[in-house]
Amino acid sequence: MIISLIKLKTSHFPLFYKWWNDDEIRKLTSEKDGPIEPKEVDKILKRHLEDSDKFDFIITADKKPIGHILIQKKPRKKHFEIYIAIGEKKFWGQGIGAISMNKAIKWFFKKFPGENLIQLEVLTNNEHAIQCYKKVGFTTIKTVHRKKYSDTYLMIFKKKK
Repeated sequence: MIISLIKLKTSHFPLFYKWWNDDEIRKLTSEKDGPIEPKEVDKILKRHLEDSDKFDFIITADKKPIGHILIQKKPRKKHFEIYIAIGEKKFWGQGIGAISMNKAIKWFFKKFPGENLIQLEVLTNNEHAIQCYKKVGFTTIKTVHRKKYSDTYLMIFKKKK
């Protein structure tokens, strides 16, 4: 199976209608409750395409879109974060997340050679994702306790010198 990352295009937006409205995926990746309308999905993703601090990629397996990776600069915090979701659940547990993360991290450090780390937050109950991130080389820095939402782990990946 050939895993690739391609730039997000408007033609990919319908994939997100399904992925972002899947209860199981949402419980592992988001705190949002209830369905999200296609118009809202379009609005969010159009902003991503227009934002020079957001880099969205579709993960493909043998050219079939199966997931999404976002790398974004957090303006006030002056750091970059990475987010991944494999939206097609039949591809879960096959190591595709780790392969995709490695490809995205390699792209990131090539695009931003002055950066030395990238971080992410993951819900503490998302054990499969945590295992994937550790396999890639992320380390847990701290637990972030939230009043309204589930706790998360803050994890970082440091560029090897």
